Amino acid sequence: MLVALPAQADIIQTQTFGPQVPDYFPVLTFNQYTGNLADLTGIVVELSLTSVGGLAQVDNESGTTANVNVEFGTSGWLISGGPALPLVLTSPAAPVTSVTSGSYSLGVDDGDGAGVQSGGADYAELLGGTTTDSLSGSVSSSSWGGYVGAGTFDITGVISTYLSVTGASGISQGSTPPTVNGFVRITYQEVGAPSGAAPEPATLLLLSSGIGGLAAWRYRRRRKANAQV
Repeated sequence: MLVALPAQADIIQTQTFGPQVPDYFPVLTFNQYTGNLADLTGIVVELSLTSVGGLAQVDNESGTTANVNVEFGTSGWLISGGPALPLVLTSPAAPVTSVTSGSYSLGVDDGDGAGVQSGGADYAELLGGTTTDSLSGSVSSSSWGGYVGAGTFDITGVISTYLSVTGASGISQGSTPPTVNGFVRITYQEVGAPSGAAPEPATLLLLSSGIGGLAAWRYRRRRKANAQV
């Protein structure tokens, strides 16, 4: 007789934030994993950002034409108030970015003064679109114990306006911040949580019927062989 054991499923928690204008520091509370540490096979943390609107401005202050690439939107990284997070999500030097990009040829400085002065051949602007980007990482197994228990822990997002101008020097920059929303998701992966679906009852019934039929066929064949002796 075949017995179908219930398959365990991943436990997923998602906390959303926004919409908000950066700089923004949402504090998100998550539940610890209430099962046994031995039942965990992995913990995955994901940060997703959606950047909407805003305006980036660039103004050439040099005496030569400047060809520049502009990226504008939102950046974010995480700080844990409890257990250790994946390093890929905790670096302010390499944050998650959700950006709109554009390339511009700026004329020589037209003498409009230092700083961003709108208008003229030495000026360009980039309207922020609606863009979404995300990044996930796995928690080191040595840190899983901090996620196990009956309590809660906090994760703080560090969400900022992102503006990068490359390709030339002597470029003044300015921006009107976008609006940002997003989420942080934690997935507790458990022993027995299959990548595919658990067998359906009908599948198990067919399998047991097939095995039973094979046994009956072999039994009848053995009886027939004994009768012919």
